[in-house]
Formats: sequence, C-alpha cells, structure tokens
Amino acid sequence: MKNNEQKLTHQSHFQYHMKHAIPVQVYKRESHMEVGLITAVDAHFVEIEGTLYNRNCFTFISRPGY
Repeated sequence: MKNNEQKLTHQSHFQYHMKHAIPVQVYKRESHMEVGLITAVDAHFVEIEGTLYNRNCFTFISRPGY
C-alpha cells in the first residue's frame, strides 16, 4: 500500500465512495484482494460487487481514477 492513498475508516468515507462510484482497493494485511465499487455498506460489512468484506478484517483504500 502506498502511504499517500486514503484509508477508508469512517462510515461517511464508505458512503461517499459508494455515492460517487469511486473505486476501492481491498487488502487483507498486505495482500491485495480486489478493486471495485462499493455496492452496500453497514457498520460491520462492505459489499464490493457482490462480495462481503468484514470491516474489521480488511483494509479499504480509495482508488479514484482506477
């Protein structure tokens, strides 16, 4: 992960990315898992194009322009 990329941590971050269709990159520890658009979000999970990710187990990075 690059240090200058925005990490999504707050509900408002996820909502903003979902509303504006900004791609998000998903990491589990240092391993890249997926890049995609958020299709749903709640306090515990983020859905990215049909796959649910637990917010406590994964890191979500903003990837505008991807």
